[in-house]
Amino acid sequence: MSRKPDSMKKAIIILASLAGPDLVACPTCNTETGIAVRAGIFNDAFLQTLGEVLAPFPVLALGLFLVNRLLPD
Repeated sequence: MSRKPDSMKKAIIILASLAGPDLVACPTCNTETGIAVRAGIFNDAFLQTLGEVLAPFPVLALGLFLVNRLLPD
């Protein structure tokens, strides 16, 4: 069986997504609210905020690893 329809669908999707600025997923990005949100996220404390957001994931991974390895089957 040929895989051409799948590759053709992918090509159409890629071309449609690159077609122009009319394909916008965020209707509020260019409004005052969107500008204020970006200013609040990408400010001087970006790295600190990113660290605070990502910090729970290693702890969660360690907890899951320990539960998986130390509890009996």
